Amino acid sequence: MRRILIVLFILTLLVGCSSGATTPATTPAKPVVRAVLFYATTCPHCHFVMEQVLPPLQKQYGDQLEIRMLEVSDAKNYQLWVKAMDAYRVPPDWRGVPMLFIGDQVLVGSGQIPEQLPGLIEQYLKAGGVDYPEILK
Repeated sequence: MRRILIVLFILTLLVGCSSGATTPATTPAKPVVRAVLFYATTCPHCHFVMEQVLPPLQKQYGDQLEIRMLEVSDAKNYQLWVKAMDAYRVPPDWRGVPMLFIGDQVLVGSGQIPEQLPGLIEQYLKAGGVDYPEILK
């Protein structure tokens, strides 16, 4: 009788382990929010966003927040920026840096980015994350 109980106990453990119910591989991936920031090295507003606004958000969200930074003095980045502004229909009087594209939203300046980015990150995380804008992939 004792042998049967031991065998049943071992079988129960094996079935539990083989089901994979508690293995990390079956744990759903955390949602990730991805955004693109266009900036200029000579822009103090850009430096404010990159040095004061983004680091605390990166620390808070860790690998759930990915921000690609593209400097607009590089010709390829500049062309991509113009293409993105056209695709997102950014009005001419809003075209400046820093400019952040996240999901279907565009945030411009050292006022709008810190005011609205935290809420958008939360919104997109709750929705399961958001990839880089298609135009910027």
